[in-house]
Amino acid sequence: MSKIKISMSQINTIVGSLDSNTKKIIDKITKAKKEKSNVICFPELSITGYPPEDLVLSDLFIKNNIQALNSIKKHTKNIIVIVGFIDKDINGIYNSAAILNNGKIIEIYRKTKLPNYGVFDEKRYFHSGSKVVVIQKNDIKIGISICEDIWDDYEICKQQSNYGCNLLININGSPYDIDKKQSRINHLSSVSKNCNAHLVYLNLVGGQDELIFDGSSLVFNNFGNVIYSLPSFEEKDGVVDLDLNFNEPNKALSNNLKKYNLSVKEIDFQYMYTKERNRVRHISKINEIEDVYKALILGTKDYLIKNKFNKCLVSLSGGIDSAVVTAIAAKAIGPKNIVTVNMPSRYSSDHSITDSEKLCENLGINLINLSIEDAHRSMEDSLNFIFRNTKKNVAEENLQARIRGNIIMTISNKFSLLVLSTGNKSEIATGYATLYGDMAGGFSVLKDVPKTMVYKLANYINKVSDNYTIPLNIINKPPSAELKPDQVDQDKLPEYEILDKIIELYVEKKQNIKEIMSNKILRKKISNDETLDIIQMIDRNEYKRRQSAPGIKITPLAFGKDRRYPIASELKYTYTNFIHYDK
Repeated sequence: MSKIKISMSQINTIVGSLDSNTKKIIDKITKAKKEKSNVICFPELSITGYPPEDLVLSDLFIKNNIQALNSIKKHTKNIIVIVGFIDKDINGIYNSAAILNNGKIIEIYRKTKLPNYGVFDEKRYFHSGSKVVVIQKNDIKIGISICEDIWDDYEICKQQSNYGCNLLININGSPYDIDKKQSRINHLSSVSKNCNAHLVYLNLVGGQDELIFDGSSLVFNNFGNVIYSLPSFEEKDGVVDLDLNFNEPNKALSNNLKKYNLSVKEIDFQYMYTKERNRVRHISKINEIEDVYKALILGTKDYLIKNKFNKCLVSLSGGIDSAVVTAIAAKAIGPKNIVTVNMPSRYSSDHSITDSEKLCENLGINLINLSIEDAHRSMEDSLNFIFRNTKKNVAEENLQARIRGNIIMTISNKFSLLVLSTGNKSEIATGYATLYGDMAGGFSVLKDVPKTMVYKLANYINKVSDNYTIPLNIINKPPSAELKPDQVDQDKLPEYEILDKIIELYVEKKQNIKEIMSNKILRKKISNDETLDIIQMIDRNEYKRRQSAPGIKITPLAFGKDRRYPIASELKYTYTNFIHYDK
């Protein structure tokens, strides 16, 4: 067996902050040297931060990122460093990994498979690489790859196995969603087993606008078993000592695959066993709601910090959405950094006020009570002339929400507070929200969280807190916008269990209306006409979603980058037409 010590640096980078990212990388290299590591690896595009998007269209940005790499290079004496950066030649730019050692660039690997789906659009920026990279010392042969290269048919890894690689290192910027963790483990297990090689899977951690990178870095042995893991949603370093097997070159794996140029570079290092660092951490059981909770905390915290906000502002209605957002914000940046405002109207119930007060008391947050009644009456008086001889409708109801939106944004403007809007995915999907009203804000914490999951989050928050952080009355009472007497959400929407199932099937699983109407669960609970009404609501409210604040992606398909539908479009919403189109 051949021994090697690997440092894994699961870092949280800031997109575009070349100086701070570079300093962090150099500090981690220094730490790895003290731990006698032979190799340290960093996530995908760790110098620039990921995803850098249109920053890469700046020649100066590319030049500075290469200068940062040269600065890092000076700190690589007696250690091999694998770090993500953007490489450039006369043909364009490349998502790349530099292999550094003893002040030199040993080799550069360029990502071959560029994702161009969902939130990814790497083909907009990068060219594909055409080279398989292996570094070796005697019987230790290490294959380097980047993120997407290891998915689908993982042909780069297969060709590295064909050469006899017994260690694969894959650096990543892989965003979180609730379905990904287990599928990731299953796939990587197959890769390591089929390639007969140990596998180090290193992922980025942190929030970047709408994306959350969960970390969850892993090490597999050549039998496909997890032998080491780093925690999820947490910046963490890890050190693992590996006893690598000899891997007989397996030409069968690479039959009929695209042929790449093979680059093999010799490396040298001296392995030193350090018993106190040779600890194996096994992966913990996946808890979906716990992971969502941690993802929302991390996403909220990083959005505030990376955009240089010290405090945030939440409009508390006494409902479950604003309560969950406030609890998450308190965990993210501390209760002293949160300002909450309750803005009752003539239609607000007494418990909306008392529930908000109890929530803030439990969290240690100051609450401002500010009635909108005077502003509401004044606006009504101003509009009476224009609205004369008309029946009251949703416009008068939404006036209250818009008054609240104006107040909350004015307070934000005055005191430089980031407003956290409180809408959930169910409301945003169907347009059950008011533009420039309750949709006002700078960041939408629950934007991709269905209402049914909001309830699960509230119960989980209470479960892990010392007392009932979220008052039970907030959880148990019927949801209501309280814009008219005795109003509840189900006046206009079906039960949320039904609504969320339709949203999941139509938006996330992209089923057509015929498939949705054939769903056995839904057929017992909702008519075809009601189902069609919901789908119409989803499609015609794209204009609202385009004007909503950015929010945290936690499902496999979120509104925003994931789903780019036209606002102006025509589709005949009849069951007959859908059946016709399905044929």
